[in-house]
Amino acid sequence: MPNLAPPVVDYICDLSIKDRYPAYLLLDQEGLIKEWGGNLKTYGISDVQIGEAVGEKVTFLDGFFPLDEEKLFLACIQTDSGIPADVHIFSSNQDWWVLLLDATEKEAQRVVLQQKANELSLLRDKHAKIMDQYLGKEIAEKLIHLNIHESGECKFASVLFADICGFTSYSEQRAPVEVFKLLNSYLAYMIQPVLDEGGIVDKIIGDAVMAIFGVLPSGLPPPVQAVQAALKMIENMKTLNNDRQMQHQDTFEVSIGIASGHVFLGILGSKNRRTLSVIGHHVNLAARLEGQARPNEILIDNNTFKEISDLQSRFSKTRLVLKGIREPVSVFSYEVSDE
Repeated sequence: MPNLAPPVVDYICDLSIKDRYPAYLLLDQEGLIKEWGGNLKTYGISDVQIGEAVGEKVTFLDGFFPLDEEKLFLACIQTDSGIPADVHIFSSNQDWWVLLLDATEKEAQRVVLQQKANELSLLRDKHAKIMDQYLGKEIAEKLIHLNIHESGECKFASVLFADICGFTSYSEQRAPVEVFKLLNSYLAYMIQPVLDEGGIVDKIIGDAVMAIFGVLPSGLPPPVQAVQAALKMIENMKTLNNDRQMQHQDTFEVSIGIASGHVFLGILGSKNRRTLSVIGHHVNLAARLEGQARPNEILIDNNTFKEISDLQSRFSKTRLVLKGIREPVSVFSYEVSDE
């Protein structure tokens, strides 16, 4: 290693291999042992003899020599002791050096990463099936190939919360079978516009829906997607209510809140239960706007309003005091008439 002082070389060695129980074997061209050293017993190698074929002591090297390549790297090989090792084989002066380094920590990290990859794959498959149920495999496949880092990814997105007004008190007075049948009818009319506009249904909590726009690729800004989905949602609910009124059945309206801005998208949860989720100020803001919205009303924040130029004329400005926010907030309201 040219131009490096011995203390620097020693420091680099300590940094890279000190805690990895290094061990080595020196072999001739035919794979016969000439020399050895280090922590060979860690890897289940003992009673080594000069002139002995390396394959007789190291089973995973049986048949390797003579070797056609100048160097070879074997990652996380399971040794006779059960400890995984990184094995480096390289030539020098017509001999072969076999360097073994403990890969226990590396293998543990690989297992964790594989587990996380499997969990992410399951999450994507599950969400893709939801998509497939409504729009078919084209959208589902887009979600499967969506790359989301577990450590969190910052994205500009629009978050939509929608709630069926009065449904909780209604459900308390009805049989569960009747409640769930009715709830499924309304949720279908609420979810479809989200999917039509390229959004992701993040959560369904009772009679409430949370959706995210800006995660799947789209030619429209997330605020436009979210507002268009909200408008379709209210129109769908009016259509469903008209049908139910003709059959003298109960009807419900929806209240909607939308906020836009940078949020953190990632994987949350414990080892046994993990889920795709989004967190940040604008998630909380969207939830609070929905909580303030009246039946058949859409409340949006200023960030959303600025991005929906063609739809701005439908909204009127107002100010609200929201829980957790000290000063009144400027918001914009679109309220549908009952007619």
